[in-house]
Formats: sequence, structure tokens, C-alpha cells
Amino acid sequence: MSQPSLESASVVPSIINKKPVLDVYTVMLIVALVSLLMGCLFLYLEIKEYGGFGAIKGPVAMIGNSIRTALLC
Repeated sequence: MSQPSLESASVVPSIINKKPVLDVYTVMLIVALVSLLMGCLFLYLEIKEYGGFGAIKGPVAMIGNSIRTALLC
């Protein structure tokens, strides 16, 4: 096996100077990341609409009160 010459080293692309490849898997990874971030944003906005974290507001509070009164009887 012969050693590569130093003159041809600048012509042949190596791992260090290779351009990154944008293939279908990289695009799918970017689409999945954007989808997850949008899902987190929409979930946060939905929680904020119902009073924020830990707050019970609306028909859920009425269901909770009826269960509590049924258990006390």
C-alpha cells in the first residue's frame, strides 16, 4: 500500500473540508423539530387560555365540585 502524496491532499476533499449534506433525513429532522416546537407553543397558549398552570377554570371546576359533594354524602 502506498502513502498518499502531499500534493494530491489539497485536491481530494477530506472530512474536515467536506460540505455538510442536506439530505431527506436532515430535512425530516428539521420538520420534526419545528413540529415539536409548534406543538409546545400551542399547548402553552391553550393552558394560558384556561387560566395558566395550576388554575382550574370553567366547566372542569363544576365537575370537580359535584364529585366532591357526591363523595361527602
